[in-house]
Amino acid sequence: MRTTERARITVCAVTDLLKRLAAAPGVYRGRGDGLESGPFVARIKVTSVVRGNAITLDYEAVSDSKGLQHVEHTILTASEAGRLELHVTCLELPGVTRFVQSEPGVFNAYEGALLAKIIITMPSDGVLTYGWWWSRDDAEPREQSRAEVRRTG
Repeated sequence: MRTTERARITVCAVTDLLKRLAAAPGVYRGRGDGLESGPFVARIKVTSVVRGNAITLDYEAVSDSKGLQHVEHTILTASEAGRLELHVTCLELPGVTRFVQSEPGVFNAYEGALLAKIIITMPSDGVLTYGWWWSRDDAEPREQSRAEVRRTG
């Protein structure tokens, strides 16, 4: 395999999530659970912007016991270097936090006091998983909340 072919395959693997989400915009609904969150109902609106060069994800989690427990607005895009990045704003974080993809679907917090990562997968067409991992001490992050949603509109 030539170097240019290998580079193209690597770039395709890196940007695959962006391309798949750009091709499947809409509202996704489902359930979630986790150590921190407990059971909840999730809604994620996926919107393709700038001809698929970026995706916005508007995520809400609601439970009977806690009411509205999570509101998030995230932008998924490729950096100048070609790596995918998430730019996340939510009530739990100050300002906007940048997460950089370290492997397909795994985004680590680039800066911030909290060791955190977000894991996003599309196991099949119309299905999306979105998991928040973090640690309040210096331990490795562990899954605190995970939603599995299906496109409904």
